[in-house]
Amino acid sequence: MNRMILLIFAHPDDESFGVSGIVVKYSRAGIPVELICATKGEKETRLDVPDGVSTGTAREAELEKAAVILGIRRIHFLNYIDGDLKHIEKRKLTDKVLSIMQRLDPEVVITFGPDGITGHPDHIAIGKAATRAFKSLYQQNSPSKKLYYVTLARSIFPDAGLATRPDDQIITFNIEKYLDVKIKAIETHKSQQDAREFLDELRKKENSYYTTREYLYLAKPRSNNKTAELFYSD
Repeated sequence: MNRMILLIFAHPDDESFGVSGIVVKYSRAGIPVELICATKGEKETRLDVPDGVSTGTAREAELEKAAVILGIRRIHFLNYIDGDLKHIEKRKLTDKVLSIMQRLDPEVVITFGPDGITGHPDHIAIGKAATRAFKSLYQQNSPSKKLYYVTLARSIFPDAGLATRPDDQIITFNIEKYLDVKIKAIETHKSQQDAREFLDELRKKENSYYTTREYLYLAKPRSNNKTAELFYSD
């Protein structure tokens, strides 16, 4: 059994915002973690990026620093343009993801669900492509394979303007012991205004339930087991 985790997201910083505590937990336990990043986020903010350095180049470097902090061993850039994923032919995007998934054969895949959390079209497009690739590769005789969606608990984020799920549908991970690492990872994305704003929130509420939990929804296979553990027991 290939016990490894494959993250599939749209932009640099998606990995740090939603699942960095979970990633650190497993990478420190010796579980390999790799990341597919569909774009380099070149259409976003570029705070303190020197003249002559493109936003995409700056964000790629930021992501590489975050990956070292979190223990992500390899980043697979798909090199699509930020904001354009919804215009990419579905089969083409799915096949790109599928080719990497076939090579790595991960036991756990983590991506965005159909809501994209923020509703960003890139989040939605890459999450759907990852889901299609997962179903194509593991549709039969793969009971150990798991597909998770990053999500938020409705009880904690009732009025945040983000997509949430009822608490009884999700798996809650306590990342309090990894919060300092999460903050360091997000700090690497210093060109991004939303990263700076999120850091302010983390620091204000450092000891609250708001900052010390991360949430996943088990999309495949469906299960009522909400134990905070990504893998099946040996």
